[in-house]
Amino acid sequence: MINIRTIRKLKDNEGLTLKKGNRITYKSGYQVATHGIEVTTAEETISIVKACGGTCGVWYSGGIYYIDYSKHIATKREAVALGKACNQQNILKWNNMALIWLA
Repeated sequence: MINIRTIRKLKDNEGLTLKKGNRITYKSGYQVATHGIEVTTAEETISIVKACGGTCGVWYSGGIYYIDYSKHIATKREAVALGKACNQQNILKWNNMALIWLA
């Protein structure tokens, strides 16, 4: 399971994806947030990560930790549909780590 030291080491505009508390990367597919929480401390972040079973995304930017409940989706069409249904601004394409902006 990820620990608080890892959360504290995140630099501005840096993040990670977790599955059951462990860092994970995928070679293909898309990552889509369904909903999220914003907090300002590493302690609050690790508490939320543990509460969701360690399956989420964590992003740090401008002094705020963003914890996203997210899903790995195989196809772009399904990922875009879910992203729009969840009012997301973008989704992540794993094979090149690009953001796909949703209009």
